Amino acid sequence: MIFEIVRTLLHYSLHFLVPILLGYLFWRKNWKIASLLMIGTMAIDIDHLLATPIFDPNRCSVGFHPLHTVWAALTYLAIWFLPSWKLKAIAVGCLFHLFTDSIDCYLGGLKPNLTITMSCDKTHVIPDFSNNIFI
Repeated sequence: MIFEIVRTLLHYSLHFLVPILLGYLFWRKNWKIASLLMIGTMAIDIDHLLATPIFDPNRCSVGFHPLHTVWAALTYLAIWFLPSWKLKAIAVGCLFHLFTDSIDCYLGGLKPNLTITMSCDKTHVIPDFSNNIFI
């Protein structure tokens, strides 16, 4: 429970607070606009609407949704090479968005083992497949 709360706080902090820091570090003169542009790249999550269910906490966005693929990342990287600082901010925002979602995917794989609680009035058998070898 605590792990999931920390994971969620970290995820959304990276999505909303780090772009402000990046905007200040890289575009100090226009840091507010740069920060808003990077936060605005959250719009790439619109591709979640194409999935069923729309949100699945156990599904990794990276590599699953169209705007979260390697091809999309290469497009964002190509945008970074365009001469406009605003487009560079958008590219950095999109790439950092993918980085943030990747961290969330990694942390999602670190979920602590779940404890199964059963009542005493029923018999439950949970098969153990750990020793089976499939050829």
